[in-house]
Amino acid sequence: MRSTLALLCLFSFLIMIPVCAATADVERALGHSEIGPFLRRHCASCHSRAASSAVESQRRDKTGNAGPSSNEAAVDAFTLDSLAVPSAAGAVRETWARVLEVIEHGEMPPPRRPRPSPAAIDRWRRLVLDHLTRPLHSRPLALRRLNRVEYENTVHDLLGIDTPLADLLPEDGSVQGFDNVADGLGISSILMERYLEAADVAFESVIRRVKPLPPATRRSVVMQAKENIDSVKQKKGGTIQVGESFVKFTPGWPPVRIDAAHPIEDGVYRCRIAVWPHEPSQRTLAVAIYVGPLFGPGKRRLMGVYDVTGTPDQPRIIEFTTRMREGHTMHIVPQIYPVHITYRDKHEPRPGIGVVWAETHGPLDQAWPAESQRKLFGDADSLQMIEDAPIYIRHRRGVRRHVVESTAPRRDLERIIRGFVPRAFRRPVDRELAQPYVDLALQRLEAGRTFEQALRAGVTAVLCSPQFLLVNREPQVDDYTVASRLSYFLWSTMPDEQLLQLASTGELRDPRVQHQQVERMLKDPRSEQFVSHFIGQWLKQREISFTTPDNKLYPEFDDLLQAAMLGETRHFFEHVLENDLSALNFVDSDFALLNERLASHYGIPGVKGHEHFRVVQLPEESIRGGVMAQASVLKVTANGTSTSPILRGVWVLDNLLGEPAPPPPPGVPAVEPDIRGATTIREQLDKHRAIESCARCHRRIDPAGIAMESFDPIGGERSRYRSLGEGEKVRNVRYRLGPDVETDGVTENDRAFSGFRQYQALLLEDPERIARAVARKLLVYGTGRPVTIAEQDAVQAVVDASRDNNYGLRTMIHAVVASDLFTQP
Repeated sequence: MRSTLALLCLFSFLIMIPVCAATADVERALGHSEIGPFLRRHCASCHSRAASSAVESQRRDKTGNAGPSSNEAAVDAFTLDSLAVPSAAGAVRETWARVLEVIEHGEMPPPRRPRPSPAAIDRWRRLVLDHLTRPLHSRPLALRRLNRVEYENTVHDLLGIDTPLADLLPEDGSVQGFDNVADGLGISSILMERYLEAADVAFESVIRRVKPLPPATRRSVVMQAKENIDSVKQKKGGTIQVGESFVKFTPGWPPVRIDAAHPIEDGVYRCRIAVWPHEPSQRTLAVAIYVGPLFGPGKRRLMGVYDVTGTPDQPRIIEFTTRMREGHTMHIVPQIYPVHITYRDKHEPRPGIGVVWAETHGPLDQAWPAESQRKLFGDADSLQMIEDAPIYIRHRRGVRRHVVESTAPRRDLERIIRGFVPRAFRRPVDRELAQPYVDLALQRLEAGRTFEQALRAGVTAVLCSPQFLLVNREPQVDDYTVASRLSYFLWSTMPDEQLLQLASTGELRDPRVQHQQVERMLKDPRSEQFVSHFIGQWLKQREISFTTPDNKLYPEFDDLLQAAMLGETRHFFEHVLENDLSALNFVDSDFALLNERLASHYGIPGVKGHEHFRVVQLPEESIRGGVMAQASVLKVTANGTSTSPILRGVWVLDNLLGEPAPPPPPGVPAVEPDIRGATTIREQLDKHRAIESCARCHRRIDPAGIAMESFDPIGGERSRYRSLGEGEKVRNVRYRLGPDVETDGVTENDRAFSGFRQYQALLLEDPERIARAVARKLLVYGTGRPVTIAEQDAVQAVVDASRDNNYGLRTMIHAVVASDLFTQP
């Protein structure tokens, strides 16, 4: 049955895909009256049909077996004789994008060939772009479905539940760096099966099957637990008892056992933990709190990192409210920096975290039937909760599950589904569109299914329908689509009542109203979704755990530092957004958002406490400032052991300059840093650039990467490489100091720099280049479709709109929403 329904849902998607007519033959570029002369003068001698064989022969003579660079190959793959006049057609557009790229960046014409003047290139570029952007209005409809995060958020808001759903769905594809772009969000029968499974789980979560127990407080006095007493007696992990407290020194084994505080049924609980610092010396001690299963598989959710203050008699009480499963626990994990090393730190007592007690109070969500059930089913007198089969709950005896029954099932099924469909589809719905879902539920009822089973069939079908899963689905964009695009851009979920009300009155396209709504939405806590998902992908924050730094080379790395890395970048972006600061701050800023752990890592004094991040004005001589100098970015662009100027250079080109580098040509080996310290990365890059097919792209890639060699794989500033082989010995650590770091270089336009700060200054000499890159990323994420060379005018419009405000980030977001791209099908 589920497979059949999945195929029906897939068919409903397929019939929505528009069929595009074949395009007629087009004029050739060489014969074009405006574009052709430039090509004939500067390109045709090598890239005409007659010359292509001779050019390939010359290349073989010069480079042996090495192939052309990827950009050369892209240009050489066709001859200009057959190149069509620029248009927005996919293949033609992509070809012209590559042609423009190699000419603008000086890769073509090749060295020792006459090069057109900058003015001539600019005039010709404008002609090409004019042709590429003319047919924007005729672009095909982009069927963008919800990605799995948006699906989970939308179902949560629609049904009033908080059951995890995203992990039930496959990973979404990424296009131009984001997983909410139409081109990466395909539909398949397997995906529809997963959607049905997720919808079924969601429906089940709506109904609370057992009446909750009254709220109760369950407290564990830690040193009354047998497991903790045994840990102290056996000196597991060096644990000790101080008064009534269990003192733990490391994040590892054994855990602090608080079994008496475990919830005995699922629900929302207020959690409290009493902790104090044992022998902190000059340190600020911290503790990370996770919630999840005590042992075995299952996710443990981080509640936060908290400073540990107080005394054994007056400990700090950490408090938070969260949903917990029966038997789940609070994991209390010490975070102590600098780490106390016995043989090195004999002069001071060992610091640790004292835990006095922990408690849970709840369940706090006492509604029965649950609020989620009332939201879907309503409060009709015909609905009843009926006892059904017994259900096993570990700490409760004689409990029976409840099911929903109706004394007027046909009427209730139609009422519920007709009320649910418009909310799910995020717009008014006529009776005809809702009728198939009503009919499906009624057919199930007539076939002998229970009321609840029949309703489940109708609701899950709605949650798998194109009208629910697609954000972009109408040939004409109306106000309801604009409401959805706004909400999925800034909240990653469905529009709220205010947006839908404005859509119903036709006010949402009014620029003044639109501006007010964007401001309201950015101030709403749901905008944290935008921050999280935008920087998680743009700045690769999601990849922070993909590598683990070598503990021999980087013993100072710990979980507390990694949490601080993520916190810095998130709070930095939020600060720039909240205050509408310039997007140029992403390249360089005179401030940073730091806590004590990260400030210590950066060598910046005077910052105390790990729990809160604060704005810190950077010293004039500081190398910090901008995201290129943030440890999170520096970690995700390294492999945990070594750094690669190529990886970091490619990252800068794509994310800060908006000029992605092409993939490397086949057959050319990657540059692998020598952690033995025998050769420097500069020496290896020089050899790499000796390959002609590599040299052209590396003129663009290497400068940023070389400048960022000032930073090691965990974002620390360095003047020498660390080595596990040759080099100078260092006391009390296992690594050695290898060769000096070289950070001087030359940009692609022959501007010399010496060090990271000078490279940043050179980038800021062209502020519009930075602003265009940020604008392009916002447009891709905000519109959910690729932004190509054909949309260059839209990118420039966002830049122009923000120029008077020094390219303010908040101003850019307003400009994205006001862009023509935002309201195109």
